Amino acid sequence: MNTALLVAVLLLTALTVFNLVVVLGVVRRLRAYENRLGDLAEPPPVATVRIGEPVADFVASTVDGQAVGRDSITGRTLVGFFSPDCPACHERLGDFRTAAVGHPGDVLAVVVDDGGDTGPVVGAFAGTGVAVVVEDPEGPVARAFGVRGFPAFVLVRDGGVVESVGYQVPVAA
Repeated sequence: MNTALLVAVLLLTALTVFNLVVVLGVVRRLRAYENRLGDLAEPPPVATVRIGEPVADFVASTVDGQAVGRDSITGRTLVGFFSPDCPACHERLGDFRTAAVGHPGDVLAVVVDDGGDTGPVVGAFAGTGVAVVVEDPEGPVARAFGVRGFPAFVLVRDGGVVESVGYQVPVAA
């Protein structure tokens, strides 16, 4: 009987140690996944331009035939980048339009023609005084700002120096 009891205790001890090793492995994996998720919590940068730095030089034409470029940026200029196939762009279009109407400086909307119907996005700015540029995804304005995702909103001051950049319409606009 003592032998059977000793074998049972040793077997339960071995099983407990094995269980402890498995639980420690699971905890270690959970911590690794937690670190990965923490990295994903912050969205990737919407553009490569940095706050305090000037945007690259660019020249483009609006749908009205006006020339726009970095040299034409005076005061605080609000710039929005939209894609017609982007659901978030359509969601934020109203916020941008409202900010544009109340913005004291110039406003530029860049609609990237990536094969979708640009008409509704361009039409949303009719009668607002917003300068609208329609260009390819690698067009001069998108390249100058280093746009990597949509929608993108940039607030620029004199000389093309970036004040803010992000996925949300700037509140100070």
